[in-house]
Amino acid sequence: MTTTELHTEDDADRRHPNVSGDLPTVLVAAPAFRRVVAGYDRFQVDTYVRWAEDELATADREREHLLTRHLRTLSDLEEARRLLAHSCGGAESLRLSDRIGSVLAEAADQAEELRAEAAADRAAAAAEAERTVARAEAVLADAEAWAERLTAEAAARIAGTTAEAERVLAGARAEAGARLEEVRQVEQRAAEDAARIRRRAREDADLARLQARDEALRVLGTGREERRRADDAAAATRARRDADARERRAALLAEVAALEAERSALRAEVDRPAAAVPVPAGRPLPLRRLLDRLDRRQWSWRVP
Repeated sequence: MTTTELHTEDDADRRHPNVSGDLPTVLVAAPAFRRVVAGYDRFQVDTYVRWAEDELATADREREHLLTRHLRTLSDLEEARRLLAHSCGGAESLRLSDRIGSVLAEAADQAEELRAEAAADRAAAAAEAERTVARAEAVLADAEAWAERLTAEAAARIAGTTAEAERVLAGARAEAGARLEEVRQVEQRAAEDAARIRRRAREDADLARLQARDEALRVLGTGREERRRADDAAAATRARRDADARERRAALLAEVAALEAERSALRAEVDRPAAAVPVPAGRPLPLRRLLDRLDRRQWSWRVP
């Protein structure tokens, strides 16, 4: 296996950063960086630049490796020449010994091939490095141009957005001022309505108080009149009853006086001698009992 094949296999096995797809696709065309407001994504750009620097470092390491192998081959060749130079009859030995000659010839061929491969690898590595650097510079230039274009577009959009925002803000301020004025008018009307309602309420309350006072005065006057009438009726009733009582008392007093006169007469009759008073035949006269009845009747007819 030659050095070129090893280099190809190492390139095939090496993992590349996946920026936004496979690396060959990225390298064929410009890398597709994600857009942001201020330009390319800094992380993707840094990743790509870091990968390009790693590729250059890898190419330098391969070149150093090939140079080391070339120097080792030159050292082996020099050692073989030194041995041949110090051997007796070196030329005869070369003619006589096919094996040694073939070994030396093969070593010389391998050294030549190694030198050619090393030169080719160096040229390929240098060309690849130059292409990588050129692609990286092109990508950076495209990125810078794209960033400038995006910056200009962003500035234009920001200017348009700012103008639109200022217009919307002015409209909002005007609408807010109109609504504030409307609210002030509503508050003023509400204050006027409240004052009118309070004034009407005070007037209604004053009217209600006047009506209540008039009604109270009317009721009080009616009560006084009714009380006066009741007092007059009671006085008339009391006078009538007093008159009736006086008349009844006078009648009773007259009756009592008559009864007392009758009792006095009866007592006088009782006090007279028995012979002077005729007694009915057949039953005696219950004088004592008659007197007691008259006394009870007199006391029951008295008026306090």
